[in-house]
Amino acid sequence: MLVHASSTLLRAIRLLCVSLLLLSLPAQADRLTEQRRQYDQARAALERGDMERFNSLRSGLTDYPLYPYLVMESLRKRLDRAPHGEIEQFLSRHGDLPAASSIKATWLKRLRAEGDWPRLRRHLDADSLTAELECPLVLQDWNEGKVEQARERARELWTVGHSQPDACTPLFERWRASGGLTEAVAWERIRLALLHRQDALARYLLRYVPSQQALAERFVATAINPRLLSDVSKYQPGANQPPEQLTDIVTVALRRLGRDDASAALALWPHYQHLPFSDEQRLALTRDIGVRLARRHEPRALAFMAANDPELKDDTVTEWRGRLALRTGQWHNVLDLTRHMPEHLRQQSRWRYWELRSRQLANSAVGELTEDYASLAGERDFYGFLAAERSRRPYALNHQPVAVDARAAARVANTAGIIRAREFHARGDYLDARREWYHAERLFSREELIAQAALARQMDWYFPAIRGISKAQHWDDLEIRFPLAHREPIVRQARLRQLNSTWVYAITRQESGFMTDARSHAGALGLMQLMPATAQETARRNNIPLANTSSAVLDPERNIALGTAYLSQLYSQFRGNRVLASAAYNAGPGRVRQWTRDLPAMPADIWIETIPFDETRSYVQSVLTYGVIYGEKLGIRQPVMEPHEKYIE
Repeated sequence: MLVHASSTLLRAIRLLCVSLLLLSLPAQADRLTEQRRQYDQARAALERGDMERFNSLRSGLTDYPLYPYLVMESLRKRLDRAPHGEIEQFLSRHGDLPAASSIKATWLKRLRAEGDWPRLRRHLDADSLTAELECPLVLQDWNEGKVEQARERARELWTVGHSQPDACTPLFERWRASGGLTEAVAWERIRLALLHRQDALARYLLRYVPSQQALAERFVATAINPRLLSDVSKYQPGANQPPEQLTDIVTVALRRLGRDDASAALALWPHYQHLPFSDEQRLALTRDIGVRLARRHEPRALAFMAANDPELKDDTVTEWRGRLALRTGQWHNVLDLTRHMPEHLRQQSRWRYWELRSRQLANSAVGELTEDYASLAGERDFYGFLAAERSRRPYALNHQPVAVDARAAARVANTAGIIRAREFHARGDYLDARREWYHAERLFSREELIAQAALARQMDWYFPAIRGISKAQHWDDLEIRFPLAHREPIVRQARLRQLNSTWVYAITRQESGFMTDARSHAGALGLMQLMPATAQETARRNNIPLANTSSAVLDPERNIALGTAYLSQLYSQFRGNRVLASAAYNAGPGRVRQWTRDLPAMPADIWIETIPFDETRSYVQSVLTYGVIYGEKLGIRQPVMEPHEKYIE
């Protein structure tokens, strides 16, 4: 009887607690609504300089998540005169704000100007260290007796390929007066300046090499006009042109020429290849000449790259040797490369696939290599899916829902930055929400990153969820990584334009990760990342109503309608080939027409692998891969490539 009474009492207490919680929720919601209103009023009062009204409102918002922003904006307006103790207190309490770094940077400059070295040293860290701040500190170290340490750091700060701020001038003057600036150091800075095309700086530096004035002037002149190397007789080792300095001159000039006209640079190479180039110089020349020619599918780049990187030390050079050999049909060369690549490249699914393909292409007698491809078919990527098709196996999606640690989830949910991010998100301020969300993740463990991604997914906040789970390197939760976001408009518009919805989904996922307000550096907008001019032209062609504003293009449903209409246009231009149309969506149809002009028929996997732009190659591979994944999620059989897409002609 006693046990029964006790359990009855416990149930009654639980019911009472739940009832009290439910009763409190409306009051909490009302309180939050009022705080939001007061916060907006406080910001407006601060903007118009009504500090009495601002302080009155702020005093009632100390428990509002965005209260630190009021403190910060108030401090920002008087940062040049605020007591240092108040600034230190702000950084101690609210230094986790994303914008706190800008407050700190301004304050540190003030400390430098005031000569408050102890406080500056105490607060300076790797994130806020700049030459403008470091140079005066190094000079102060010198004044305090740390002479050799200061001299060495002054040399390092001076020997760069660009101009340093005026704050460094007193340190550099002291360093030069102490004999730190030798002609060898000056020559090195001239070299760096010319590599960075800082030609005016290089000319200024000529005064510091008086005993090599003529040679240094030739260095500058040749870098600016590398075609001067055509007069080979003037660039031979001799008493006035030591081999080491001459090699510097030729290296910089050929590298600059290679970036502008790789063919001309390669034509000059035989006249200078005997010079004592270091391994580093040869690799740099190979990247600036050989790789550029390989991107243009020039066969002669193969011998140049092989001669200057025989030990396959540079991954970029090695991979472009493989791509160029593929493009030019040198299958045995590809096979040999894949077998001798560094282990970290050999183990990539890319080069495992091409080792198998080159074996087949080099010798048709080896057959289909079904079992060999099967060993790669377990990978969930472009090459794994291609291998699955060749081994007649199902695609390995390997979906594994992520397990969220409850304690990690609680820590994330109670992190101040996450609380502020969720409040910004609730207010519809998605930019500041993302800033807080990303800033908070800097200190999260892998378990916390996973919990953060799961929380974003619960909020249907797709891009931060995708980004977070990727940062945690948990690749197998396909619900988080590939959500069926905006399903109704995507499926409807795909059907309207007679496109496969798997492709539209794949393009959208690759373009924006379903970030509705996405804006690229180039100006592309929205879910499907449309340039404003493209959006307007597509709207006109397809009778889609569109106001001439960014907000109109950002509207999710309208953006999807415009994006699918433009995708349909490309699909038609490239005769129903998603490979070419996807490349055109990323790089532009003009470039894709250029890449396919006068092209002999070739397997699509080779064409994709040898796309000149790294971004576009990765883009096409991702879109084709995502199409398979979305096919599985939508119940549509979607191969990596349709039969008519497997050859480019």
